[in-house]
Amino acid sequence: MQTTWHARLDWVSATSTSEDTVFDLMDELTNHAPSGSIARDGLAGTLTIAVEADSFDDALSSALGATRAALQRHVPTANVVGVELVDSDVLERELDRPLFPEVVGFAEIAELAGVSRQRARQLRDSPGFPAPVIETAQGPLMAKAAIENWLESRNTRPGRRPTSS
Repeated sequence: MQTTWHARLDWVSATSTSEDTVFDLMDELTNHAPSGSIARDGLAGTLTIAVEADSFDDALSSALGATRAALQRHVPTANVVGVELVDSDVLERELDRPLFPEVVGFAEIAELAGVSRQRARQLRDSPGFPAPVIETAQGPLMAKAAIENWLESRNTRPGRRPTSS
């Protein structure tokens, strides 16, 4: 059964490649739904293409063959130096995964901890309180997972903490 495979192929070249050349590469690979980019210096790039194949090995062979042939015609000094190949199901799962962690501010921390916002702000001075992942004009934002883990493991017994000697 044929499957759609998505290949990202990284290449390097001894000579600089122009944007026009990348467009020529994509025109040649148009049957593979290509996209491409080049490094600022034009000495490296990435092509992403789709291929139909029965197996991983067949897809790898097809993607390498098509990309190497196009590179040979348009960027003769280019060599493929990296390949990532995934099927459509894996690609869909990767695309569904958020790029950034879920973050929370003090209002959300107060709700999670069952305390006032003022108390939530005081908690940041507690030992082990997670560091912010983002600083905004409105205040710091912490990773929600880190806050949840910290809240689960913190000491909530009343009274002062014992001092260590």
